[in-house]
Amino acid sequence: MARVGPPVDRPSASVWCLIAVLCLCLLSARQRLQASPNSAALLAKACHFLWQQQGDDGGWHSTTHGLLQSGQALTPFVTLALLDSPETICVRPPGQVAPALQFIRQHVNATGVLGVADPDVLEYPNYATAYALRVLLRAGEERDAPLRDAMLQYLLQQQFVEHRSITPADLAYGAWGFGERHLPPGHTGHVDLSHTRRVLQALREAGYTQPITYATAQVFLRLVQKHPTETRLQPAREAHRTGTTPYDGGFYFAPSVPDANKAGYTPPTATSPSVWRSYATATCDGVLALLAAGVGPEDARVQAARQWLRAHPALDYPEGIPSDHPGQWQKVLLYYHLAARAVVYQALNWPGDWRQEIGALLAARQRPDGSFANPYGAPNKEDDPLLATALAVEALDHTLRDSAGPPRR
Repeated sequence: MARVGPPVDRPSASVWCLIAVLCLCLLSARQRLQASPNSAALLAKACHFLWQQQGDDGGWHSTTHGLLQSGQALTPFVTLALLDSPETICVRPPGQVAPALQFIRQHVNATGVLGVADPDVLEYPNYATAYALRVLLRAGEERDAPLRDAMLQYLLQQQFVEHRSITPADLAYGAWGFGERHLPPGHTGHVDLSHTRRVLQALREAGYTQPITYATAQVFLRLVQKHPTETRLQPAREAHRTGTTPYDGGFYFAPSVPDANKAGYTPPTATSPSVWRSYATATCDGVLALLAAGVGPEDARVQAARQWLRAHPALDYPEGIPSDHPGQWQKVLLYYHLAARAVVYQALNWPGDWRQEIGALLAARQRPDGSFANPYGAPNKEDDPLLATALAVEALDHTLRDSAGPPRR
């Protein structure tokens, strides 16, 4: 006689459905993981392309934009991207680093400025000098110590503070600008968050510790973050200057150069004026500037910007810029945005699959020779393969860093 045991519970149809869904999810995740690009291979190809473009004089020279043709601004930017990438992936061809360093040395003038070799054309002097200083710091050669000191002193003199007849009431107070020559006292010319970030990073990496410089820089950063404690009147449309400025934690780009703000104005409301919108690339620059100015990652200002970035997570375009913007800046800033996100995310130990997502976006855009170029990028010069590829190298480098740490770019 067959033995009769206790009844066996069998999974219900709903349980089988749940198991099937879980299996599909696991399979999909595994497929996504297997389909994730090899960022190291992308980086190796991009670095190889850049090294191949080095000129006989050791510099990198644009054939796309005349303003970058001399190589004064482009060479330190490309060199830093290559030197910061791991040598095990971004192989440095023998005999090519030294000429790049020598190019920089030969083009820095007696007062420590790079980008002013042509008396008629300025090639981003503050940008170029900040990047060149960082490159020479990486090289660490003793013979460059006087040159590095001259560059440091030049950058300090460029800050818009009292020694340039700029007072705390001025919208540019604490910031850095383009580096125009012969500005009269009290005049600022072009001032923006991106220049300010790059100079602060150079000062920090050079070991400069005077707190007043960083404290005054934070005054400017509070303005472009539209911080609720800011007492200066925010730039706004003339018809909409009343009410409380809305604070969302994000940053805009430039308080005194209206055309430089890529996201335009917010619409006015009954309680707030029409002021500059926060947008993703400016907010990334703002976070990196705050960190370089000595503000810790747990500070409320950094955390507020982090919340803004979390609420605007798109990686394939910089959120905050309207999709109908006539300048199409959401397309122009593709590689700048990816690089800035990668640096910020790595610095803040950002959770999630951002490394794979950035890698996938770049894998879809890398050209057969290893280069990148943005067909919409002419206004920001991202249509130049040298500039776009250096930005892609920066982004890929930071996707390969596992843990949080001070951003190096």
